[in-house]
Amino acid sequence: MALELTGFDNSHDPAALVKDGSTYYHFTTGDYIWYSTSRDLVEWTPAPQRVFPNSWPSWIDSAVPGFDGEFWAPDVIHMNGYYYLYYSVSTFGSSRSAIGVVRTPSLSNPNWQDLGMVISSNGGRNEKNAIDPALFRDDDGRVYMSYGSWHDGIGIIEINPSTGKTIGSVTHLYGGGHQSIEAPYITKNGNYYYLFVNRGVCCRGLDSTYYIEVGRSTSVTGPYSGWRTILPNRDGRYHGPGHIGLLEEGNCSYVSTHYYDATGGGDAKLDILSLTYSAGWPVLSRDFTPGNCPSVAGPPTDGTYIIEARHSGKALAVANNSSDNGANVEQGSYAGSAGQRWQLRDLGNGYYSLVNAGSGRSLDVWELSTDAGANIAQWDYWGGDGQQWQLESTDAGYFRIRSRLSGHVLDVRGNSPSEGANVIQWSETGRNNQEWYFRKP
Repeated sequence: MALELTGFDNSHDPAALVKDGSTYYHFTTGDYIWYSTSRDLVEWTPAPQRVFPNSWPSWIDSAVPGFDGEFWAPDVIHMNGYYYLYYSVSTFGSSRSAIGVVRTPSLSNPNWQDLGMVISSNGGRNEKNAIDPALFRDDDGRVYMSYGSWHDGIGIIEINPSTGKTIGSVTHLYGGGHQSIEAPYITKNGNYYYLFVNRGVCCRGLDSTYYIEVGRSTSVTGPYSGWRTILPNRDGRYHGPGHIGLLEEGNCSYVSTHYYDATGGGDAKLDILSLTYSAGWPVLSRDFTPGNCPSVAGPPTDGTYIIEARHSGKALAVANNSSDNGANVEQGSYAGSAGQRWQLRDLGNGYYSLVNAGSGRSLDVWELSTDAGANIAQWDYWGGDGQQWQLESTDAGYFRIRSRLSGHVLDVRGNSPSEGANVIQWSETGRNNQEWYFRKP
């Protein structure tokens, strides 16, 4: 049975859902950038105010004459300690457009700072229309923005995570010649990158001809091939689906999109589906329950992993990518650094070692303490009980990481979602700041 959303589920060209603490955020097309929030992905509540509550940044007036305050197709990504929100400014049917970016250190208590234009197009018939930004972070930490609509098709350009602005030049991905191709979004699974795009025409309610295709490539910059329809134009009440975005939570992958509701007067609404992969291709389903994801049989095998805290989605990391003995272990947004990756090794006795890929030093209980609250650091590997860890499956692919020395488990101090929050050992509480997901880079 399809997931039935309640509350304020109106949406058009939604951003990928994003989570800050225990709250999900859904940004979408609307005046002054509208958004809503949820604690469970089901019940949605409008935010108390919009991103630009009273006026828009002044640079927009000269970049896009005639702009009326309706921002299109935003997307959001966490980088460099901030949530960066990319947005489109344009007028209907024109390629005189621009993509801008605004950021805030917190979504729960936002303090938005506009950083200005990221990229623009000047109205030419054969240039890439600067709308529909979509952000993608690769396994190596590099960030890319795909964008484009009709005209010269879809482009991709690298983003500097420290500034939110572009690096280098645009690469052509797909489309052109004024074909109905827009709203790109890139995901990755295994060795393949997947490019989702909308085909057809939007914004006609139940008469919209939108549908979604996907192609794949072994390179983020393409070429993409093997194109197939993944969401048809009509599927029961769901007409004209548009604008794919992905939220990954542990072993769960959720895709957001909009649709026109044939049972609700043709209103544009938010739709959430589960994403899995089969035979090398993505599969979307509305028949799922949030948090009830495919189980993982047993602990992960030997290899290198990004280890993510369930409550925050942030990665287990050595502070400042230090190579020093005794350097602190904390949580941080994954940025591709070796200090955020760990080599898991089965010791053959029911325990594992975790060796940092950047420093070559082992995850270690500081000074062999058995106290709840003792710090976790890195140290030269010597194989003692303070460097041996048991993996205990919880659900949805998460694990508790328990010290052989103390019997305590890895814990993010104070259940903090913050960047740089300290990792300690603590008695088992059942809270999700003590659950970890092992993701292959």
